[in-house]
Amino acid sequence: MSGRALIAIGCNSYEHLPTLTGAEADAAGIYDTLIRPEIGDYDTSRSRILRSPLLQEVRDALTAILFSGEALDTLTISFAGHGEVSGGSFYMALRDSRRHALSVTALSLADLFRMIAEAAPKQTYLIIDACQSGGLIADLNVILKSEVMGELGTPGVTLLATAASNEAAVEIGGHGLGTTALLQCVRGEIFLQDSNPALDLVEIGRAVSQRLSDAGEQTPVVWGLNLYGPSSFSKNPHVGTGNAPLRSVLAGWPDAKSAAAIRSSLPRLWEPYVALSRRWEPREFVDRLSPLLDQLQDDPSVLLNLNQRISEACAAQAQEARDRFRAIEVQAACIVALLPYSSHSAVADQLVRQCTALGLQVEATVHEVIAAVEAYKFALVTGGLGDLYDLPIRLSKLLGWSGFAIHVRLLNGDDPGPAKIALSGLLAKIWETYSLSLVAMSDIQAPFLIAVVTACVRVDLLEDAEQLLGHYFASAVSCGGKIARADLDPSKVLSYLVARSKPPIELGLDVLAQPTELVLALLRLSRLVNLSEEFDLALFELDHLALNAYLPDDYLKFGDEHVADGVNAVFNVGHDFWSVADLEAAWPAFPYPPNAGTLLASLLASLIFPDRCSWFLLPIPSLVEGGISEKAAVS
Repeated sequence: MSGRALIAIGCNSYEHLPTLTGAEADAAGIYDTLIRPEIGDYDTSRSRILRSPLLQEVRDALTAILFSGEALDTLTISFAGHGEVSGGSFYMALRDSRRHALSVTALSLADLFRMIAEAAPKQTYLIIDACQSGGLIADLNVILKSEVMGELGTPGVTLLATAASNEAAVEIGGHGLGTTALLQCVRGEIFLQDSNPALDLVEIGRAVSQRLSDAGEQTPVVWGLNLYGPSSFSKNPHVGTGNAPLRSVLAGWPDAKSAAAIRSSLPRLWEPYVALSRRWEPREFVDRLSPLLDQLQDDPSVLLNLNQRISEACAAQAQEARDRFRAIEVQAACIVALLPYSSHSAVADQLVRQCTALGLQVEATVHEVIAAVEAYKFALVTGGLGDLYDLPIRLSKLLGWSGFAIHVRLLNGDDPGPAKIALSGLLAKIWETYSLSLVAMSDIQAPFLIAVVTACVRVDLLEDAEQLLGHYFASAVSCGGKIARADLDPSKVLSYLVARSKPPIELGLDVLAQPTELVLALLRLSRLVNLSEEFDLALFELDHLALNAYLPDDYLKFGDEHVADGVNAVFNVGHDFWSVADLEAAWPAFPYPPNAGTLLASLLASLIFPDRCSWFLLPIPSLVEGGISEKAAVS
């Protein structure tokens, strides 16, 4: 589009001022993003990126863009570099600028305003990511004149300064915080709205200001002057993405008072909602949903109504994802968000109903996976070195969810046959093609293996359970119990894989799960299939390995990021026990979930937040303290 021009200036190198590191990267980020037709659609022939330019080079570029060719509809100018307020004006420092001669060696915002007023583009956007950039308010008097502003056809100007006049602009990871947040809005990573086809810098600036102010780093400010006509800074990546289902959760809401409170809090969910098809963060979703539900905890019927509506809307949005389990995990997150209220009988009953419906969806999805593997036996492989680490975890997750479907049917007293067929079919495909990937890799696998092995035992898939445990325990022994921690940084995956080789390489706590919950789960599960004595023979190879299980005092907060009020049961191989029987004898008594709804929701919490385990699925020899009976819990 010939009427849209972009000038992105980034200055790292200075002849008389300290060097910067991220300014040129910020300019490149803005230019490369906004020049794309599907985002900014700025004209490449009339746009420029200037890296550490001299003052005269900037003036020449402005002259060419503003006063050559046809008049501009839209002009966007971004600057990243040193900025300073001096003599009542804000200056942008270029390569040859001098601190004590800014008026003649730096680009004055007042001079820039005069150029804009003369060229008179219909809309101008200024983005300044520099220290003291909020001081540009001192120059607004240049453009706030009746002959320049206010009349029809006079230019509109929107300004975003990423720091207040007395603040520094922070850089992290080689980029300015303000520019990073702006680009996240433009690319759609931060949700703004989905009703207008374009985004305006004013709404972007407000989001950037809130994001950075909440972080306590700096305080962006935004001004809009003489704004009229449609916004045109960039295209809106979320327009037409279908936020209507989420908005419709209040359609026909019976209680006007609660509707007002919900309506004010519902926007917290928009950002994760629109991203469901491409990005899924269960923790972020639950943490945003929970405050909304807290407002309604005194009225369980209203609480459940809202949660159900949100679950249905988000599940529909998640259907667009390539991951066939995305919609299932989203609904599971909504169920887990109800855990704090599950001591109420109406909530507990609803949790059972929702988990029952979810179990049926899991069965159907597992059959889809089986069909995909039948059509192409390597359908579960994404390709690349990452599968050495990710595929074993992916298989564990599939198995764990299949186990969940069986537990739901058993707890309801329903026929487990359909869920058993799904799990048995999945296991058959794994034995055919993927048995070598049944590897103990990460502590993330612990809750999934507990779910599937206990399920196998309860529907008489004992041979499958025995093979699963054999594969996982053999791999755990072969690497000396070097299990990756549940929150392993992706950048350390390769180091971890190398460290599992022979001879093994020592790694620190930032990589390894020390203590590990996965090995403890394998040992405790072994007695369910009479493998305890075989596992005992290999324990000497895990001598001194630290094991841990977290046992909560209750389960109402089992979906929280940090589960308070519990016990860490810690065991050391060869010190606290020498056999699986010793481990069982030392296992502490702990409460079971008090009802079926709490139990199933807690099981789901361990599947979407696999840094906690559903130890209540395993029978223990010691007396159970309170809650439902052991038989009810495990059958």
